[in-house]
Amino acid sequence: MSVVADTPRWPRHGLVWGHLVSDTSLEELHAVAVRAGLPGRAFDLDHYDWPESSRGALAAAGVEFVGNKELTRILIAGGLRIPTARRAAVRRARTEAAARELGLARVPRDMITGLLGHVDPLPEAAGAFRLTRDDAGVAPRIEARDAEGRRAAEAFLVEADRLSRAAGRGPWIGQVVDAPATGTLDA
Repeated sequence: MSVVADTPRWPRHGLVWGHLVSDTSLEELHAVAVRAGLPGRAFDLDHYDWPESSRGALAAAGVEFVGNKELTRILIAGGLRIPTARRAAVRRARTEAAARELGLARVPRDMITGLLGHVDPLPEAAGAFRLTRDDAGVAPRIEARDAEGRRAAEAFLVEADRLSRAAGRGPWIGQVVDAPATGTLDA
């Protein structure tokens, strides 16, 4: 088994990003990512996104560097690739499970409970928000399109905290993106 990385070439958040994949095991992928110091939020369904500045840490963790096409071939051959056509459905199922587990009455656009994985970017919609809480002792990060989005994020956090505490888990930790004004799906 091996973990491979391609050449960073995707710009986002002022950095250039590459992908990190395993040829056969998500457990192996997660273990190498931890050894290389990548945060759990960098995981995206079947791979980790990694910034160019992490190349040395990845090499020290035993990662092999390959070309972009080779990385894709390895991911497909290992049976771990989630094709683009299925990614939305996989995210939806993940979100529905997280909302059900928390006890939400309404399913948001995209949601993760815990520290592994990330949600979609902030949508271009009135009332849209993206909220991240990685640590109960630190203020959550809220991105909002407008005041309505900020209010919706704050209301979501109050409800998520209430439900999480009622289940004996303490404050909710996770990430969510939603745009209630555009009519998300009901649970």
